[in-house]
Amino acid sequence: MYTYDTPYEAVQGAVRRGCTWCGELNRLIKMLGYPPGETTVTVFVGLDDVDNHSWTPRQSQLEVRVVINGKGITNLYHIYTVADDPAAVHFSAREQITDLCTPESFALARECIDNCVKFHADCQSPDLFTLLPDRVIDCSDPSNPRLILTHGTQPGLYITLSYVWGIDQPLKLTTSNIEEIVGHGIPISSLPRTIRDAIFVTHSLKYRYLWVDALCIIQDSDADKLKQICQMSRIYRESYLTIIAASAATSREGFLRQTRLQRNPSARVPFHNNNPRDPTGSRVGIVSLLNTHEAYSPHGKSGLPVEPIDSRAWTLQEQVLPSRTLIYDSETLKYNCQTEAVSIGQALCGPSRVRLPRILACSTSGQRSKELSPQEKWEARVAWLEIVASFTLRWHSHEGDKLPALAGVAEQFSRVTGDSYLAGLWKKSLVPDLLWRAVREKELDPKSSRPARYRAPSWSWASVNWGVYYDNATFMVNASKYKQMEVVDCWVSLAAVEAPFGEVTDGSLRIKAAVLREPFVREKAGRWELMVLNEDGKHSQIGNVHFDDIGPRTSGIVFVFLQWDEDWNGEGLVLEELSNGRFRRVGMVDAYQARWIYDLEAVVIEIV
Repeated sequence: MYTYDTPYEAVQGAVRRGCTWCGELNRLIKMLGYPPGETTVTVFVGLDDVDNHSWTPRQSQLEVRVVINGKGITNLYHIYTVADDPAAVHFSAREQITDLCTPESFALARECIDNCVKFHADCQSPDLFTLLPDRVIDCSDPSNPRLILTHGTQPGLYITLSYVWGIDQPLKLTTSNIEEIVGHGIPISSLPRTIRDAIFVTHSLKYRYLWVDALCIIQDSDADKLKQICQMSRIYRESYLTIIAASAATSREGFLRQTRLQRNPSARVPFHNNNPRDPTGSRVGIVSLLNTHEAYSPHGKSGLPVEPIDSRAWTLQEQVLPSRTLIYDSETLKYNCQTEAVSIGQALCGPSRVRLPRILACSTSGQRSKELSPQEKWEARVAWLEIVASFTLRWHSHEGDKLPALAGVAEQFSRVTGDSYLAGLWKKSLVPDLLWRAVREKELDPKSSRPARYRAPSWSWASVNWGVYYDNATFMVNASKYKQMEVVDCWVSLAAVEAPFGEVTDGSLRIKAAVLREPFVREKAGRWELMVLNEDGKHSQIGNVHFDDIGPRTSGIVFVFLQWDEDWNGEGLVLEELSNGRFRRVGMVDAYQARWIYDLEAVVIEIV
């Protein structure tokens, strides 16, 4: 740790002369709330190598602490430099590579892939006997790609593409053109830029086969769509690599030749090399400092840049199922696998996007032969809740796509856990799964909170158009502390028996639970509270109500309590009675110190 004192006036003067280091110190001083004046600033500077994230290689960070009159503020900065700088022998991180269409960029990408396949013990090894999908694009000649019909019997390695359609494709496979395309090849000039880029990348990385949904699924055949969607989990899970066109908002934009700019560092400072044996013979280099709070969130709050692909529902499973992904984002080219998340050329790289835990990131097509450990169950539970929260915030073009767009991920979870799927919920954790909360968007019409046509039972998160989230991930490790109502029966009717994780046409849940009729609910500061009348005639709050719709109800509703812990903190559903005596969900409720639950009558009700 190095420490020095400097007058604040000296910092200001250096800022005026263009010193970026002092500019950053000045920013921290202002965050402390100190106005300009005659005061002494104490600066503490420390250097450390840290494992910033389990997905990120070790990188050097600079810790800076500014103290004035005993009050201080601390900030962290990533350190990076260019490859030919004298400081490069001391710091591994480099500036981003922004030209992604060069032989050097492709060589670096291939190096990441080969390194993973050869040395990453935790990553799934490619199976040389993997069967190709029914149709793949032969990219041997990128100027004349050809559609190959394998009929699912030909083994081989293949690449998949994940991208945003955005608009209708100018060329897609149909029943009327499949014979022409197979016989004479795919007219490259008719393809949108993103697909052309993917063909070129596949060829440049020295792979042959590419799978793209627009050209490998017959788009006007419901039968073929159903068949291929049912295979989506296998297609992405068993692909050798998935190319993710993260930065392209539509298929016409492309991702390979976009303009990408270098980051603006927080400061550039000289680095004095005190090693007399340095082969460069130079004693001074230049390093860039990047505020860790700004490093990976130039556009969003999630710790990662918000890319167009992150808003589309279908692409979530295309990101999490593959063993290896090559991500063309708005900054640079990144490689993600089960072991690491890196930018090519050793550039700074943020944490990975949503990934499955290792126990789920396997490509075996059979069921697991042994029971999951408690830790594995916990990891699977947390992963599923995170995926649901992320998925439900994404958009899909057709209302009926909500369950099919996540079917591949659900199939993988079912394969590993052995659990039964019920329109987005799981049989083994059905009670806590029912307790999702809607992320309501006030700017939307309340009538749009649910789809125009039936999509799922009201007790499923798939029945609402909002995002949803869960607060009960700890249930799986603390299940013994919860008391629960009784599930009498639960079922769903599938739109197609071939798609057990896809669309449903009907569903019902019958439970025996404590029912609170005619509850007193009041609104306060935009929130809804569950109230009880005390013996002194005054009301007190005993819980919170979370309605699924923007326009909540205060009459004609009942509460059913699903689970409560040893401290009598309970959770349940808000239901509205239908004309046929059945109920539908309209929200959820949490109550605290709810000993009165035992005074309620437990009855059997049906929720649809």
